[in-house]
Amino acid sequence: MRKLHLPFRWQTATVFAVSCFLGGIAVSLGLHEQRVDSAVSEARAQARLLDEERTQLEETLAKAREVSEVSETVSDEASVASAAAELTQAATSAAYAAEHHHVTVTATAVVPPAWASAPLGVETARGPFASTPSLEIDPSAVLGQVEQQLAAQEQEADASLDADAIVPAEPKTSVFAEPSASASPSVTASAEPTASAEPSASPSATPTPEVDEPSAEPTADQEAAALAEIVADTEVAKVLRGEVDDLDAVTAATAQLEKAAAQLDAATRRIEGTTAVLEAATADAALERSNLTLEEKRAAIVALADSSAGIIDAVDGKVAEKATLKELKAARKALLGLQDVEVDRDDAEAVDAVLADVQLATLDLEDAETAVYDSHAAWVKAENKRRTAINEKRMATYERQVDKATASTWAAYEAASAARVAGWEGTPTGITYSNGAVPSTELCSLSFSPGNMLQCDAAEALERADDDYYAQTGSHLSLSSSYRSYTAQVATQAAKGYLAATPGTSNHGWGMAADFDPASAAWIAANGSRYGWIHPLWARVGGSKPESWHMEFVAPGISANLPSEPQLFGMVKNKLKG
Repeated sequence: MRKLHLPFRWQTATVFAVSCFLGGIAVSLGLHEQRVDSAVSEARAQARLLDEERTQLEETLAKAREVSEVSETVSDEASVASAAAELTQAATSAAYAAEHHHVTVTATAVVPPAWASAPLGVETARGPFASTPSLEIDPSAVLGQVEQQLAAQEQEADASLDADAIVPAEPKTSVFAEPSASASPSVTASAEPTASAEPSASPSATPTPEVDEPSAEPTADQEAAALAEIVADTEVAKVLRGEVDDLDAVTAATAQLEKAAAQLDAATRRIEGTTAVLEAATADAALERSNLTLEEKRAAIVALADSSAGIIDAVDGKVAEKATLKELKAARKALLGLQDVEVDRDDAEAVDAVLADVQLATLDLEDAETAVYDSHAAWVKAENKRRTAINEKRMATYERQVDKATASTWAAYEAASAARVAGWEGTPTGITYSNGAVPSTELCSLSFSPGNMLQCDAAEALERADDDYYAQTGSHLSLSSSYRSYTAQVATQAAKGYLAATPGTSNHGWGMAADFDPASAAWIAANGSRYGWIHPLWARVGGSKPESWHMEFVAPGISANLPSEPQLFGMVKNKLKG
């Protein structure tokens, strides 16, 4: 029986030894796997941090852009230009750092084109982040474009960095942001896992899952896939997907992620510092400009108030709406009240508030002035319409009176003409001078026939006759002879013999007769009785002394007795026009 136990004991020992050997290997393998898993977790944590730093950098760049755009309004200030130049330098450094690590920053470069050629100030940030480490980057490098030589020098200085190690896609938010229903795996973890348990190295090869509702938290596999999606097909991407069991490779990838995150963090803090400096410089310059503007506005208040007072005086209450004058006075008073209002000149909001009040009050005054102008124009239009109506009424009344007086005068002329068809005999009423000796002061000239004068009643009647003759023919009556002095009568008798009256007896000597050209004489002979002028029987054909040209006035003392012309209103003018 003892012989049987010996082989058994040897086998047992052998088995035990093999078991221990294998157990040691298993323990060693388990410990290695544990260390790799821990290193992968750390690499993923660094990847998350890198993504967060990228997102933070984008937000900082966006904030810097807003500040720099505001700063353009005071770009002529030296302090603002210097701060903007430093911000440009900081942005250039950040862009180079991102480009060096192949991190895509989707935010626009921080500064507008106006700062592109601004003179650079000191190369380190000022203000609360003055101690922020500065990347040793050529400040003259153009944002987003680095010289190949500079890139080569950087790569040579840090040969351990793989230029293609970290090539994120172009997400604008962190891959660990709250997932949305429309999010692609290349940007944020989806609610559902991808169709493949292990995503392809190429982001474009990963299918977009159909998402019904977003899950509250991504699973470990989804998180690993999301991390892998933000890098290209490199060793780092494999590490993040858990495909690498080489502890040294995982550690190297973690170091690369950590260095990239640290540089993006430093760039972010530097931009934050230069942005704060630019914002403060812009605020100071804007405050100074606002104070100067306020002084200018206040200096203009008196001129504006004087102008509105001139408008009020000019219209003299003549407006269609009285309320417009009241509103203009109130607007003027409100504007003047802002001239001496107290304001803290170091408080930008307070200064801007007063400026806004002055601007608003100025606009109110302008609106009130426009309202008064329009109201005055409306009054002028209405007043002229009223005056025109009164004038038309007065003229209509006058014309009726003239027609009535004229009709009465015509009747008197007709009666006198019918009673004295033989012509005028005797001395005219009111004449105290002898025939041929009537002075010119007792006679009246004819407007249509210069040089000819008649007894005033005769001249008045012949003026009316000429008006009608001109209306019918377009020509005036033509006279060859009118009043004749005694001497002229003697000369006429000497020239015409018996056809001329005895000097001192001719009606020409009284200014009661006139000689006309054939056309005018014919018209007077046919129509003269309406005006007291006739062709005497003795001068007609068959008479004792036929003279077709000789006409006599036979209605002295008869006047048209026309009413006086009415007094008419003149038209008013706009006092504010022009």
